Amino acid sequence: MAKIKNLLIFFPVDKNFKDEIVKKLPETKILYRTGKNLTLADIREADVIFGNVPADMLADAPNLKWLHLASAGTDGYTPVLDRGIALSNGTGAYNDTIAEHMLAVTGALCLGLPRYARQQQAHHWARAGWSKYIMDSTLAILGCGSIGTAYARRVHGLGAYTIGVRRSPCAALPEGVDEMVTMAQLDSVLPRADIVAMVMPNTPETRGIMDARRIGLMKDGALLINVGRGNALDPDALYDALVSGKLDAAAIDVAYTEPLPAEDRLWDAPNLLITPHIAGGWNGDQGTSSPAMAKRIGRVFFDNLDCFLTGRPLKNAVDPATGYTKRAL
Repeated sequence: MAKIKNLLIFFPVDKNFKDEIVKKLPETKILYRTGKNLTLADIREADVIFGNVPADMLADAPNLKWLHLASAGTDGYTPVLDRGIALSNGTGAYNDTIAEHMLAVTGALCLGLPRYARQQQAHHWARAGWSKYIMDSTLAILGCGSIGTAYARRVHGLGAYTIGVRRSPCAALPEGVDEMVTMAQLDSVLPRADIVAMVMPNTPETRGIMDARRIGLMKDGALLINVGRGNALDPDALYDALVSGKLDAAAIDVAYTEPLPAEDRLWDAPNLLITPHIAGGWNGDQGTSSPAMAKRIGRVFFDNLDCFLTGRPLKNAVDPATGYTKRAL
């Protein structure tokens, strides 16, 4: 059984987590740190780290054997793999919370709630067009991994026809997905979709993937949602499509730069619903989390900890070639 001498926890955990970790690792020195009191000495001492410590501090981590990220994204952390350090992430913890957020904003856009919110502020009572519905719609999910399929199950249950779009083919259709295609077929899928939902990570292939040309391929009056990475969607193309009416409405939980500058014209784009990167229930920059999400993220760590201690492959091991977890859907 593997031993852990020094465990650094850089994530907001509760008493139950602390009690459980002590039972599992009674002989391990456990350090709890935040952004305010983390030091390079803490990094140098740790042989295991749980949490998104600043990536640049990991250049001087001589004892580190395993880094488990709280986030599903691995931006900036994959270089540790070149040094023989195991890397895993929080994939699986966010499936249901982000899928619920996506479902909520999908319904909001279908019903025209951004319009009605502005009319309420103006004390104006009027029908702002007819509602759209999830039922009987065709919905394309770009980045149909674990989060995308959790969303697909929900909208499929409400009567949508779902088309998953992913990097590579899958052996069998996940529950809730009617059709699965690869990114090479994206241009042929966009004209079919009433709603396009983006759940893509930050990779060279996804940056700027939804530009003016691809938005132009979408149906007139379609809806667009992005909860993946802000740099996958061209903000100017989004603004122009909303102003022209090419898109009926859109929702973004991520932006090309965060926070979105107060002077950015996206704030004033018609029928655009903006949320400040809240879907995951965790704020990596501030090191804070909702209690519900902290439990889920902590459980993923414990699952991988059991693997590490017994010498089994980490469930959430990150593939250096893709930045994704190696496990299948």
